[in-house]
Amino acid sequence: MNWLERVRDTTREAHEALHHHPLLAPLSGTGLTRARLGSILQAFDVYYRSAEAAITMAVPADLPHAPVRDWLAKDMAALDIAPLDVAFYVPPINTPSRLIGYLYTKQGSTLGGRVISKHIERQLGLLPLTDQRFFAGYGPENGAHWKRFTDYVSAHEAGLDHDQVITAACEAFDGIGRACDQVFTRLSELTSVSH
Repeated sequence: MNWLERVRDTTREAHEALHHHPLLAPLSGTGLTRARLGSILQAFDVYYRSAEAAITMAVPADLPHAPVRDWLAKDMAALDIAPLDVAFYVPPINTPSRLIGYLYTKQGSTLGGRVISKHIERQLGLLPLTDQRFFAGYGPENGAHWKRFTDYVSAHEAGLDHDQVITAACEAFDGIGRACDQVFTRLSELTSVSH
């Protein structure tokens, strides 16, 4: 089993759990509104703001590193949604192996994001790369960027601590879930107050 298969197998349960998270469920089903999309973007912003700040090492120039904060900022501005001011902890991303584990989750999300982006277009009429950026990612280049990432990791695999890669990838999926929990709880409280 190569590194990619091992990480994929180990993180499958945490990854699948996100697909069923109550905040994220409309991204693949019914009930997606602009307001709900705004809350979803806020949750990812909570996570990625802290995760990107947790990177305490230089990212190699030839290692794909999706500009998710920029994409989120554009989408939130388009929907007139402000970032949430919440404290959120992400463990330090301070070794090459932990960086790869984090990026496995971040870069990999652009692949699934393509499907979500099409769903958003069908549900809300927001065009990928024009009206929505975060889930659209690199657009038609998503696959090419993922291949660059996996090629980079394969070329440097001998120097990586596989346990650290897996731990960091699991922490990333868990972190996204925790951010979604916070925003969904906040959303539920606001909804109950308004009724």
